[in-house]
Amino acid sequence: MTKRFIPVLAACLFLMVGTAQAATSLAFPPPDTKGGKPLMQTLSGRATNRSFTAKPLSDKLLGDLLWAAYGVNRPNGKRTIPTAQNRQDLEIYVLRSDGAWLYDAPKHSLEQVSSSDLRNFLAGQGFVREAPVGLVYVTDTQKNSKELFAAMHTGSAYQNVGLFCASVGLHNVVRASYDAEGLASALGLPKSKHILISQSIGWGE
Repeated sequence: MTKRFIPVLAACLFLMVGTAQAATSLAFPPPDTKGGKPLMQTLSGRATNRSFTAKPLSDKLLGDLLWAAYGVNRPNGKRTIPTAQNRQDLEIYVLRSDGAWLYDAPKHSLEQVSSSDLRNFLAGQGFVREAPVGLVYVTDTQKNSKELFAAMHTGSAYQNVGLFCASVGLHNVVRASYDAEGLASALGLPKSKHILISQSIGWGE
């Protein structure tokens, strides 16, 4: 191996590592806080819909949806939902065809936790397989041991998602039917983290 070839090889390896790292994270642009329908129209249109197409959500739209669910909306780090005693125990996992991702609210980004399509763990009903996005709401009991607080946080988040969907024309359904044990294992959740509920999201037919 010549001395001239060594720097070229090193540069190629550096690019390969950088590409691999980039593939495991996704940074969203700042959320669009001026778009969408007026609040009363959004409330009027909020509904559960169980029909989906496989059309994917754009990264921009997904980022706005996750920000609505649990994003940081103030300089002090507080969220778009109320959190009892500021116990920010909620985690939101995003299941797509390209793997499972964890939403990092302070960074407004996704971090990949699995490269496998885990949406089958949500599929107790046929229509769920068609939804391009599945959200999994998880509580960290090391941050909050009160079940009532965890339920309040989760309900607030999935309601925000439902309202966002109504505002932009997406379909969504909140579901308590899924393989909790299998999904927790596939996501690599420790015993201190519990799945509370899931939500399927996508464009309608």
